[in-house]
Amino acid sequence: MQQTTVKATPRQAAGRRAVRRVRADGGIPGVVYGKDFGAPLPVLVDAKDLRAALTSHGGSAVLNLEIEGRGSTAAIVQERQLDVVTKRLIHIDLHAISLDEVVETHVRLVLAGTPPGVKEGGILDFVVREVTIESLPTDIPDQIEIDVSALNMFDTIHVRDIVAPASVKIVENPDEIVVTILPPSKVEEAPVAAAEVPAEPELIGEKKPAPEEAGETE
Repeated sequence: MQQTTVKATPRQAAGRRAVRRVRADGGIPGVVYGKDFGAPLPVLVDAKDLRAALTSHGGSAVLNLEIEGRGSTAAIVQERQLDVVTKRLIHIDLHAISLDEVVETHVRLVLAGTPPGVKEGGILDFVVREVTIESLPTDIPDQIEIDVSALNMFDTIHVRDIVAPASVKIVENPDEIVVTILPPSKVEEAPVAAAEVPAEPELIGEKKPAPEEAGETE
């Protein structure tokens, strides 16, 4: 995998006010971890560099993290925090890694093909959109493609059915559903009929008063 260079500087100031100032200046606050890296290091990451890397490679990006005063290190995204309203990245945790050691990370799934079940009116339910994998950093794929061109109505693809590169191990529940074709929804609400009040039955043999007799008293 091609590494994207992302610049960062050690971050001294802490607190909400300092973090807001960092974001206003075009940076993203973050922390770098790693067993061979030393103590966790708060950093200010260049937002433009980081967004370009994540746009190109998603969460599986292997970064060439250039930290001012500390040189370069390979790193992967460990955790991202998004704004609940704007969905913009507001904080990131990075894990410094060695390129010759197996790491665990997330890789997005993409679908290829048009299922016959969808052509018949079915609904494609894409349940799991990324999976956790283990591999060498240099073998991390940008994405894993799933062929859905043979799926008919009610067909399902599980994690165990995903074909990953030979150097990649998927570490998820193999029975978890990834994609399924659901039948079209046929929820039809029957109209509620107005309650009919039966007419009062007429008694046979009962004499009806003539209009002029009605209300007559002796």
